[in-house]
Amino acid sequence: MSDNVFIAHWRPSLRFERNLALIFGLLGLTLTVLIALHWYLVLEPTLRMEAEGRSSALAHAQVQTIEKLLDSDMTPARLRNELQTAMDGILLLKDQATGAPFVYRITLKLDYDLFDAPRGSLDLTLGPGGCENCFVSRVPLYHPQDRLLIGVVTCYSSTQFLDHLIADLRAKLLWVVGIVLFLILLAWFETNRLLRRLQDSETNLATIFEAAPSPMVLHVEGQLGLRKANEAAKRYLGLEEDATGLLSSDAWLALYAAGLPDAMGERRETRIQKGDGEVRWALVSAKSIELAREPGKLITLVDVSELKATQDELRSASFTDALTSLYNRRFLYLRLAKEIDLVRRYGHPLSIILFDLDHFKRINDTFGHRVGDDVLVQVAGALRTCIRDVDVAGRYGGEEFLVILPHSTAAQAFEVAERIRHLLKGVVWPQKDLQVTISGGIGQYGGEGLDEFVDLADQWLYAAKERGRDCVLGPPG
Repeated sequence: MSDNVFIAHWRPSLRFERNLALIFGLLGLTLTVLIALHWYLVLEPTLRMEAEGRSSALAHAQVQTIEKLLDSDMTPARLRNELQTAMDGILLLKDQATGAPFVYRITLKLDYDLFDAPRGSLDLTLGPGGCENCFVSRVPLYHPQDRLLIGVVTCYSSTQFLDHLIADLRAKLLWVVGIVLFLILLAWFETNRLLRRLQDSETNLATIFEAAPSPMVLHVEGQLGLRKANEAAKRYLGLEEDATGLLSSDAWLALYAAGLPDAMGERRETRIQKGDGEVRWALVSAKSIELAREPGKLITLVDVSELKATQDELRSASFTDALTSLYNRRFLYLRLAKEIDLVRRYGHPLSIILFDLDHFKRINDTFGHRVGDDVLVQVAGALRTCIRDVDVAGRYGGEEFLVILPHSTAAQAFEVAERIRHLLKGVVWPQKDLQVTISGGIGQYGGEGLDEFVDLADQWLYAAKERGRDCVLGPPG
């Protein structure tokens, strides 16, 4: 009887233990599945995004050196050697832990319509090919003077470290399927190992980040202060750590309030007033990155204070005509000399239009100098309407105007001149009996000096006046 009672109590206990073992088994299986899902859906994509973000930040930090070389006056051959040396230096950067290079391959492509060098002479490709799985970072290059996009540097960052790490973790996870405790211990061990490796990688990136000559800061969306800034940025913006542990300063807060660039490749010229009252000007650019699953921006500042000072000097030299707001004669001669130099290098056509107002003295004598000034202003507006963005128009002197037409033949210049002439002739003036006509002469550059080139157009202008005015003459063709 007692045995039956023992068996009666033992059977429920056995069923409980079996059910408990089943529950723990199911829990272990569920945990294993969850860990596997977490690996394939979360951890591996996060590692790739992290590595890609760091590769992009590394590329932007290193390409600053290449962009500065483009501001030099070196010959194309020497510039090519300097560019190749700088690119070789980027290829030599390696991960201290694995010895693998950060950048596996690098290419440089320039837009020779905007950059002063023979087409294709500075395009470079360094490093072996066949890097199909590399992280590709395309970094735009901007002309140091007018900030136009002149080329692209493409960096192919090696994924050797990341691929090795992912394969290693995946193999270890397969070994511990069904062994929950070992799985947890292994996951803990591998996570710590991963963090150590990522920390080493972050240390290398931080070293490069700190060594960058231009001020660079990392701004995370939703935070007013800065999470990280290199030494150049700390000095430039006067950054100090606040109570929240973030970096901030009055200069940074003013820069943030003015708005950070949003679009890819956008650059903003921003006035920065430092703590000592000194005013600086900087070109601010931003690259969207994601670190630790947080959206942010890598912000780079390039000081252009000297450029602004030069611009102020040019303004003080008064390159514009006060009445018409067109360029004055001094600027026209400087620009024409530059265009002639470009023609001598590359051989494209260049034409000019020199015209003046017919009987302008009679207009002043009859209607007054105020009306004469209004006529000059109207002529300036007609010029702006009829020319392209690349063309240059200015007041040559008195009632004479000069239009510089790069990449234009005499025939094309004649079409522009006729548009201007017809537009002015059709203007209805408030003054009765007032009609404005122009006479013009066209010159196409043929290898002569600057003064001879302008004299050529002046001769055709004189011929137009001899013909009876209200017409444009130029060389045949």
